[in-house]
Amino acid sequence: MKDYDKDKFVVLVSAGPTARKVKYSNNYYTCGVNVTPKLIERTDFWIMNDACYFQDFSKDDYNKISNMVIPQFPHTVNGYNFHPNKDCDYRKVTEHLPKHIKVHAFNIQSSKKFNLPIDLKYPFFEARSSNESAIRWLLYNGFKKFISLGHDPEGEYHTDMFTRPTLGGGSKVIHETIDNLRYSNVNKRIKMAVKEHNCLFIRLVLPPDCVFDETHLKECLYLENNTGYFNIEVSNEFK
Repeated sequence: MKDYDKDKFVVLVSAGPTARKVKYSNNYYTCGVNVTPKLIERTDFWIMNDACYFQDFSKDDYNKISNMVIPQFPHTVNGYNFHPNKDCDYRKVTEHLPKHIKVHAFNIQSSKKFNLPIDLKYPFFEARSSNESAIRWLLYNGFKKFISLGHDPEGEYHTDMFTRPTLGGGSKVIHETIDNLRYSNVNKRIKMAVKEHNCLFIRLVLPPDCVFDETHLKECLYLENNTGYFNIEVSNEFK
């Protein structure tokens, strides 16, 4: 990560109802979780805990992604539950990716729960969602300023997004949330991480028809020298 400017904002797109499309800019980085890179014109970091989402991405989608971040032993690899598997590590699940995508591994608590042979050279996080993994991995790599779209503590999904229940092992597409309570808990955990790392996290809510671009970045710059968790809601009149 030495080639990245850690003073730039990272625009993080989660899958909640307030997720929005994001235009490319040299003035900020972008991060998508699970299937949200589909909303981003060009994704710097694609982060997920579960390997089941690869099936949703085309060659054209991959061409717009620079870095893939995934656990050493990803979840949801066996077709019937979320469990990781020692014989299906990050190298195996990413071997189909184009060579230009740089793959980064980390570990989370499931690797210990299932007694997997983790490599200690990779960072270890306690994380309860891909969104939390994204924040913790970015913080680990020195990023300190975040603008979050689609991070909704109450849960639910954006109408263009979907997820898969762990019981389906990645085999079933659903359009309704199954664990909103977990998302509320994740929001509390992210707030704790923001405080612990003394960073800036802006939860930005734009009108449904808005596409995030440099104009919206400028609306957040008055907070750039602050730390903490902030909510900004842009009215429908703002274009």
